[in-house]
Amino acid sequence: MYKVGVIGEKDAVLGFKALGFSVFPVENSDRAAEKLSELAADKYAVIYITEQTAS
Repeated sequence: MYKVGVIGEKDAVLGFKALGFSVFPVENSDRAAEKLSELAADKYAVIYITEQTAS
């Protein structure tokens, strides 16, 4: 089964948990980049990143 992950601010990503997505709250873009690499290596099919975290 494919996995979907969401990376971003805690208040922005927690709602996705109700949809069955894996959520990863991060506090800055450096940590988001690390988490993105981890998820890509863990073979997540789709990874959403909030706009605020990506910028």
